Amino acid sequence: MITRFAAGFVVLAALSAPAFAGCDQAQAVDKMTKVATALGQKAGEAKTAEDSQKIVAANEKVNQGGEALGKGDYDKACSIYDEVAKENGISL
Repeated sequence: MITRFAAGFVVLAALSAPAFAGCDQAQAVDKMTKVATALGQKAGEAKTAEDSQKIVAANEKVNQGGEALGKGDYDKACSIYDEVAKENGISL
């Protein structure tokens, strides 16, 4: 009886777990740090005004991520950081 109850509980717990575990504060801060550091390196390596403008635009998006992070919207912040990383060839 107890074994059946325990098995049922495990199945119920598995079904109630979200399919996508959201981004938490620590993950968002980690992504922000990695993206900001990589963009800083890319800014130092920029050769043209176009390269510099691309970095400026990316940093503006990172700032939007920071605003979301500050509001506690960690999923949105992570989404922004992921997008910036992808657009700029940054590995997270």
